Amino acid sequence: MLRSRSRPRRVACRTPFDEDARALALELAELSPPQTISGMTVGLVLEPGEVAWRAVSLQLRHRLPGSWSQASECRALVTSRRVLVQLPTTASLSLWWGSLVGFQPRIAEGHVVLDYGDGSPRMLSGPHVGVVAVAGVACLYGVTALAEHPALEPLRGHAR
Repeated sequence: MLRSRSRPRRVACRTPFDEDARALALELAELSPPQTISGMTVGLVLEPGEVAWRAVSLQLRHRLPGSWSQASECRALVTSRRVLVQLPTTASLSLWWGSLVGFQPRIAEGHVVLDYGDGSPRMLSGPHVGVVAVAGVACLYGVTALAEHPALEPLRGHAR
């Protein structure tokens, strides 16, 4: 006689980048100790009270009429208030969580789209996109949404 499982079986995430995004979710939910990240190590300045969660590499694109721009390889600091992007020109760009009017995390597709209502959405992509998605969900919808938001399903690692 076959027995059905009452709970899905846990399986490993696909990549170390996915594991880092899962680790961030556990840290934000206070289920594991947080990593200590300093903006100084990447040459960026945080606001008082702002907490740096991860330093990552990302590709940044802007929406152009009918298509997306070419990708710019960037270093970024994912924080409690924004994604602070250091552009290849050494200029910095702040993508504030609190100013968003649209947030579309697509981990399985490898990108997150941030819409500020200015007609030029920004796309962040690359292997660290799960970290951006976790941070965005936590900041925009609250820590409890980390367990429920459908966009984070690829990080949950449930076998079906």
